[in-house]
Amino acid sequence: MKYDFSDDVQRGILFLAKYSRDFYLQISSLVRPEYFEYPIHSNIYQAISKYYEDYKDIPKDLHLLECVKDFKGSKEDLSDYDDELYKVNSMDASCIGHSEFFLDIIENFAQKSAMREAITSSIGLLKDDRMGEIEELVREALCINRNVDLGQSYFSEVLARFERSLDDNRGNRHPTVFDTLSRELEGGLGNKELAMVVAPPGVGKSLYLVNQGVAALMQNKKVLYISLEMSEDRIAARFDSVMTLIPQKKLKDSLGLLQKRLQLFGEKFPNGQLMIKEFPTGLANINDIRSLLVQLQNYEDFKPDVILIDYLELLRPTRDGLAEYQAQQRISEELRGLAVECDVLLWTATQTNRQGRSVKLITDAELADAYGKIRTCDYAISLNQTEEEFDDGHMRCYVMKSRNGKQRFVVPVSIDYSTLTLSETDPYDSEE
Repeated sequence: MKYDFSDDVQRGILFLAKYSRDFYLQISSLVRPEYFEYPIHSNIYQAISKYYEDYKDIPKDLHLLECVKDFKGSKEDLSDYDDELYKVNSMDASCIGHSEFFLDIIENFAQKSAMREAITSSIGLLKDDRMGEIEELVREALCINRNVDLGQSYFSEVLARFERSLDDNRGNRHPTVFDTLSRELEGGLGNKELAMVVAPPGVGKSLYLVNQGVAALMQNKKVLYISLEMSEDRIAARFDSVMTLIPQKKLKDSLGLLQKRLQLFGEKFPNGQLMIKEFPTGLANINDIRSLLVQLQNYEDFKPDVILIDYLELLRPTRDGLAEYQAQQRISEELRGLAVECDVLLWTATQTNRQGRSVKLITDAELADAYGKIRTCDYAISLNQTEEEFDDGHMRCYVMKSRNGKQRFVVPVSIDYSTLTLSETDPYDSEE
């Protein structure tokens, strides 16, 4: 719906803001003084905000004018303000009793004003080729909305809380690759969570994410796999082997068998869906992923339950000019924000520092300055493998962090290098 942002509409916003404390609190996070077209309207709203900040109440007209004097100067002629306040107060008949309608107007008004401010601010940034900051400004403007979800009333929602918990255990949880990990997490991980795989280069980060994707498909989940390093076809071939147990080297010569087994897989898990998307290494950021999700929803009617991003260091932060460790922490924060925003479980992977390859068990210490990445996520595991274990097809999965379950324990894993499948084994080395 398109609204008219006339002088009277803006006066109506000011009237309601100073008429009702509750109304002001509802709009205070949406409306900024600079959104108003005329300085006198901007100053009146700023005075209302300042008075509330100081006294936690809405000012009378006399007090409002005193607030204006404070930031305009005591010698300022305020006769125009008297005239304008008279016009504002005359809006009462058209405003009182229509607060919800005006809230809709204000939301639209704030969105339009924020976008105008973002575009204006972007002109200078464009000259300096600061595209990341432009994207961030526009994204923030697009995210402006009147949030009617005020959170959970603890004492009044006891039964609802436990019902939601039961629902999680009925299938809304996302299992991990290994049964032991899923059990410790009461069925797996939930939506709005960020999970991370930590490993040195070449120790199976992508392998784990593919196996994690198959585990989700076997729960009839919709899975989006985003590759920032390998082609879509190479990732798809890995899924082929894990889902059908046909060795990588035999896929091209076993197309008939591949199609048959994939058909059987689809019949067994009819609601499982997989989309694979490749982005250029180092060029994509969180806004590109957000745009992809919108397009998938619009053109394919596809809304993922699980997103797998391979891998964190190959993403670009939305803001330029950050140090490496700051950029990685920001990306981690943006990924977790995306998981919450889209109500999905998001898995990603990250590399250790140079010492990660030489230690027997990767812990927080091997993350060095990049610890901020782990601090942001809800769940983190490290993949550990000595040269001897590599030769034997073994690996150890170490739970580094878990907000909702047991942590700092090892799960022994076997690897079938031909089919790229991971499976939990009987403990053979539980020492840290």
